[in-house]
Amino acid sequence: MTDQSAESIDNNAQPDTGAEQWLIAEARTIRWLVLGVICLAVAIGVLIVFQARLLASACQRVVMQGEGVASILPLAAILVMLATGRCLCTWLMENRSAAAAARVKQAVRSRLYRKIQSLGSAGLAGAEAGPLIETVTKGVDELEPYLTRFLPQLSLAAILPFMFLAVIVPAEWRAGLVLLFSAPCIPLFMILIGRGSEQLHRRQWHRLSRMAGHLMDLVQGLPDLIIFGAAKTEAIAVARVSEEYRSATMAVLRVAFLSAFTLEFFATVGTALVAVIIGFRLLLGGLSLGEGLFVLLMAPEFYLPLRNLGLSYHARMQGVAAAERIAPLLARPLPEGFAGSLLPQAGPPSVVFEGVTFRYGGTRGGVSGLDLELPAGSATALVGESGAGKTTLARLLVGLARPAAGRILINGQDLNLLAPHAWRSQLAWVPQTPYFFSGTVRENLILGRPDATGSEIDVALKTAAADLFIRHLPQGLDTVLGDRGAGLSGGELRRLALARAYLCHATMIVLDEPTAGLDPENEQLVCAALDKLAHGRTVLIISHREQTLSCAGRVAEMIDGRIDRVCSPLDFLTPGEASP
Repeated sequence: MTDQSAESIDNNAQPDTGAEQWLIAEARTIRWLVLGVICLAVAIGVLIVFQARLLASACQRVVMQGEGVASILPLAAILVMLATGRCLCTWLMENRSAAAAARVKQAVRSRLYRKIQSLGSAGLAGAEAGPLIETVTKGVDELEPYLTRFLPQLSLAAILPFMFLAVIVPAEWRAGLVLLFSAPCIPLFMILIGRGSEQLHRRQWHRLSRMAGHLMDLVQGLPDLIIFGAAKTEAIAVARVSEEYRSATMAVLRVAFLSAFTLEFFATVGTALVAVIIGFRLLLGGLSLGEGLFVLLMAPEFYLPLRNLGLSYHARMQGVAAAERIAPLLARPLPEGFAGSLLPQAGPPSVVFEGVTFRYGGTRGGVSGLDLELPAGSATALVGESGAGKTTLARLLVGLARPAAGRILINGQDLNLLAPHAWRSQLAWVPQTPYFFSGTVRENLILGRPDATGSEIDVALKTAAADLFIRHLPQGLDTVLGDRGAGLSGGELRRLALARAYLCHATMIVLDEPTAGLDPENEQLVCAALDKLAHGRTVLIISHREQTLSCAGRVAEMIDGRIDRVCSPLDFLTPGEASP
């Protein structure tokens, strides 16, 4: 990744003070499910008290009163029933917790998808694809431990210890005081250790997002890396980054183990002190065996909710770190402009760029004070060096970016005043690498026109000269393509993309390097398809190939984000004879 993108990630990784408030607000949407989970946990606490009481009573009767085993069989049966009820409540609690978390995850992920669709490329300008995908997938999944573990344990830690104290103090108030004053040490050290581990976890999430973006860039550029012999160098870099991530993960785990050790230490010391007090009380005869054993059994259960809260504090850090990415994305405002309600006129549109300026934030790649006219029903070729702003102009036209200054007129109407869906329904954009998913040729072809008839498909294929190779496929239109159109050559995919554009009945077509990388035979077929496709449509072709330029009626040359000249293809291809 570039230094600029890394800096963007660093800025986005700053802690968001409202992240946990956002998480709590999301939890309120399932408050009844969470309340049910808490009620089940309280029921488990009640069953624990009864189990400890019955077990202590059974020991008292056998050891101190000398009763036989047969006399405590009813108590044993009740203990089995209580243990079964405890297991059932535990299962229901985990099941309901998972259901509540799944509902929140589904709702959040759905909102994220809708938000990303609403933002579009303009609203997500500058965002890296890797961290964005990581947020929608792993980020949403990491909300689950917060909802299923931390929130219920937080409620239980505030309820169960006091409930257990209420039954321990009447039996042995000295042991109750030990429990009462030792209990705050557990959450105190949990917070102290958690602050350091929270920073580590946030940094780890940042590393994971950056690594995801880096790996995505490598996968997309793998053919170029192999061609230039740089694959091994990048493999070494990936191994180094992976090792750094592993070391950072172990650092987080070390802190987590330290936290667990601290929690166990205080719980063990507290239980030991209670055991010493009970031992002395039994020795002095001030406490019965049944009462002493009951208090001793309840001491670990008193610390258990606090220990579980401390152990689930890591789940809180995961949830907060994920929320710091999700909440700002959901709160990001929609881009201004291009949100009108006017319907574009029917037929091929005339397009006029008036003083249009747009920059991505750097010094290259945008346009500045651009003036250009695309007459209705014309085919215009756009040429220029890399970075001159050709793709930016196309993105502005289709609404994937918003002009910072100037305006774009469609049949005399400002593009910002048009209804986006209505305008895009008249558009067909064929990028340099057309998108094809894993599916049949027919499914890929009718992506923009699911209701297309067989005769319309045949006409589109014939117009794009794609019927020539479709007939030789094993199953014709029902032949299954692999991901990114695997199974067809580059020229065949370009012609199939042109057929898809023709099938959409678009009146405005934008083509980005439609013949780049093709052999002369395929280029000639694609150019012939372009000639047929341009009839009755306004066409903008971004290209450098001479044969492709001859398909256009006029050529507009871009230099440094401006239109330098507009001329005929013949004048452009004949140096020294260009007309203004």
